Formats: sequence, structure tokens, C-alpha cells
Amino acid sequence: MDFGVLLKTMLQLFALILVGVYLRRKHVLNEQSAKPISYIVANILTPAMVLASSTNPNTLDNSDMIICLILGVFLYVTFIVIAKIVIRLFFKEDKQSSIYQVMLIFSNIAFIGYPLLRVMYGEYAVFVFTVMHLPFNLLIYTYGVYLLSKDSIKKDMKSYVKLFLSPGVFASFVGLVCFFTSIQLPNVLTGVFDLLGDATVPLSMIIVGVNINFSSSITSNEKISLCKLLFLKLLLFPLLGYLLVQYLDVSTFMKELLMFSFMLPSGSLALMLGMEYNIDMRISTICISLTTLISVVSIPLYIFILF
Repeated sequence: MDFGVLLKTMLQLFALILVGVYLRRKHVLNEQSAKPISYIVANILTPAMVLASSTNPNTLDNSDMIICLILGVFLYVTFIVIAKIVIRLFFKEDKQSSIYQVMLIFSNIAFIGYPLLRVMYGEYAVFVFTVMHLPFNLLIYTYGVYLLSKDSIKKDMKSYVKLFLSPGVFASFVGLVCFFTSIQLPNVLTGVFDLLGDATVPLSMIIVGVNINFSSSITSNEKISLCKLLFLKLLLFPLLGYLLVQYLDVSTFMKELLMFSFMLPSGSLALMLGMEYNIDMRISTICISLTTLISVVSIPLYIFILF
């Protein structure tokens, strides 16, 4: 694998964050003016990308697809369990512990994972990775939204039902049906989904950059929390992932994809969703940006050492 190309891809993605920082400095965008864009990314562009990836013709047989999906369920159950344990150990009394769980569980699968896998393995790996991470699309719009909003919405069944009937959940269910039944949507529709999905990466990274504000007041306790998050996401998660994956009776290729999932930085989609509920995402925004920046070095390093 060409590590030069890998590093170049990482730097290009982080450069998009710097575009957002520039737009903020020039007062073109700020947190408030970026909210409509974050809504578009979270509720239109990302669901479109899910539908586009799920309706592409597949080259896996049914047994391989089921194995990929089972591994994906195992992966996210593992993420959730590890996140709950480490949150109790490291953030027991922190009011933002639920938000930190989201930072640990949901990684930048589409915006960083797919481009890097395309460089490392080619289009086939991207497709397999999509199958493996189908649970992400459903969980981020259900369990993820629940964690982000459980302290800011009414605690009644009607509110939760309305919360989970989002475009992201709908797209995930439609995508699963199309994926496993091989239903092909009209070319006009898939073309529209592809175009919308292509806009997800730059806009989401730019919004992350717009929301970076290192001059904002962060207490010493919040700085400690940020350091803990970085340690857990970029060091502890990959090491635990490596230990767990060794015990699975699957191909080396599948193990590498699972291991790669543990290396990715925190996902920017959580920020898009958090902004919708007026949640304080200052630490999370910096966490997303720093994990993305550090992963420029950490991902190639882990790949070199472990693969």
C-alpha cells in the first residue's frame, strides 16, 4: 500500500475542516448560521448516501453478506459495551457522559473510512465495509439521537416515536430492504442519491471547522475530559479492538476491516445531530477535529504496525 497516498487522503479531509475555520474567521458562517446546513447534512445528504450505497449492485453472495452483517452487529455491541464501561470509569459524574458515549461509539465511517479503504484495498473493500457498518445507519439515528437528546426532550412515548421516525431511520430501513432483496431503484433516483451523497463529505467537514472555537471558555475539568476522550478513542479503542479481533474465526481480510473500524476518529454526524437539539457540543467538536487531525498519523502508524 502506498502510505504517501494514504497520508494525502487524510490531509485532504482535514483541509476541509480548515475551510470551515476560515469561513468562521471571515464571519461568513458561525454556529447559528451553520445550523440549517447541519440539518441538511444530517437529514437529507447522509440518508441519501445510505440509500446510494445500499442500492448499488453487490458482488457478495447471501452467506457472505450475512456474515458481514453479523460481524457488524458484533462490532457495534462491542462499541456500546466498551463505551459504557469506560464512561463509568472515567466520566462517572460528568453531565456530558452521554455525549461522550456517542463520540466513542460512532466513528467517521463514511467521511474518512470509505476514502481510506478505497486507497488501501479498492472498491470491493468499500462495499464489504458498507455491509459491515449497516448497523451504524440505524443506531446513529436511534440510540445515538437518544443519547444526545435524552436530557433535552420530554420523557414521553410520543416524543420518542417522533424522534425515531427521522429521514435517517427511514433511509436505513429502505436501504436494508433494497440491499437484501436486490431491488433496484430507478436510475434517476439513484443518480440523485449519488449527487446528494457526494456533497456530504465536504459539507460535514466544513461544518466541523465552523464549530471549532478554541477561544471559547473551556474549564480545566473540560480540558481533562477532552484528554480522556482522546486517549480512549485513539489509543484504548484500537488496542482493545486488536485483542478482541484475534479471537474471531474469520478471514484475515475481515479481521483487518474490523480492526480498521476501531482506528477511525469520532464521527462528525453526531455534531450535526447535536446541533439540532441545541446541545453544548464544544468539547465534542474539538474532539472530532483533534481525533481527525491525530488520525492522520495514528491510522497509518497502526496499519504499519498491525497489518
